[in-house]
Amino acid sequence: MRWFLSGEGASDLGVESARGFKPGPMALLLAKMATKLGESLGFNEDADFEYVHKARLGEEAAGMPAAKKSIRLPGLKKKKETGYFFNNARALARIAKRYQADNGDAIVAVLFRDADGTASAGRGNWQDKYNSMLHGFAQERLDTGVAMLPKPKSEAWLLCALRANPYQNCAGLENRSGNDASPNSLKGELAQLASALDVVHLAVDVVQWSCQKIESGDVDPEKINMPSFTAFRNALKSALQPTR
Repeated sequence: MRWFLSGEGASDLGVESARGFKPGPMALLLAKMATKLGESLGFNEDADFEYVHKARLGEEAAGMPAAKKSIRLPGLKKKKETGYFFNNARALARIAKRYQADNGDAIVAVLFRDADGTASAGRGNWQDKYNSMLHGFAQERLDTGVAMLPKPKSEAWLLCALRANPYQNCAGLENRSGNDASPNSLKGELAQLASALDVVHLAVDVVQWSCQKIESGDVDPEKINMPSFTAFRNALKSALQPTR
């Protein structure tokens, strides 16, 4: 199976460098869930995965034909801002399917984007964005496309598992602001939690700390009960175990 992953940076799926791909917390969480579902996802040089940068998705989207009118896309004409998520999903699906056509391997495409949800974001609400990603995969007829869309952002998922009362009343985290500059921001709370445990208060160190917590088993994805995470978990299960 060949995995195609596209995220936003080091604090979610990860980042590519001259030394190779460095997985972020969301990539490690994804790998852990894949293992429980009977599949393998590794990140060394020999691993069967490909990280697709947002810039490459933009290049792919620029050459895409117009969406077929036969596929219903409710709300997209009125809410043009969600076209960003629709086009990202289409582009990732096209890249993955092109590989499949050339190699014959099974494929899974995981598109990570933060929903944000700030008043100034201007990109619609979570459900509109999520539906747009699903419609983008459907437009390209990719049944194994997975939308990974935290509400409002990935720090909410991590806080659910890592705060003082883990896995309790986590749905409320989705109603918090996605603005990192806001008082009591999710990113700030995660940084404070990490700092309290003798981690230097720098974003890169918080990322490392989050990764260590996931790898050590302190984050159990089966216990995270949040609508946005449940949607992702169910989509991943459907992609990896379509007949079960």
